[in-house]
Amino acid sequence: MPASGIFISAIAQIKAAVTALGYKPVTDPRNARPLTIFIEMPTFSGFNTNIADMTFTLRVLAPPPGNQDATNWILTAVDAIHESADIAVTAGTPSIALIGEQQLPAYDLTVRLATRRN
Repeated sequence: MPASGIFISAIAQIKAAVTALGYKPVTDPRNARPLTIFIEMPTFSGFNTNIADMTFTLRVLAPPPGNQDATNWILTAVDAIHESADIAVTAGTPSIALIGEQQLPAYDLTVRLATRRN
């Protein structure tokens, strides 16, 4: 049975919006690497079985060592995502992502998306 439902659809919607901005979205942590946007699994609150208010973390990942080049790439990506009409960014914070054994400079964006079943 193929993956489906409102959660998979919401992730696909965010992936499409990130791709349209010219960035590489990934959802599998095995593929998270510098110069990608890692979309973590959502948290949500539901009003009933048909409606979900989802919150995602998008991790903007840059190459180490976290110098000015990495910072500029991160902030350029954060600005593009924040400006996007298709992605509702509600918060952001600089961070360090631990991918495998490597620490990557990152920026975590909180994104909200409301969806409903048809």
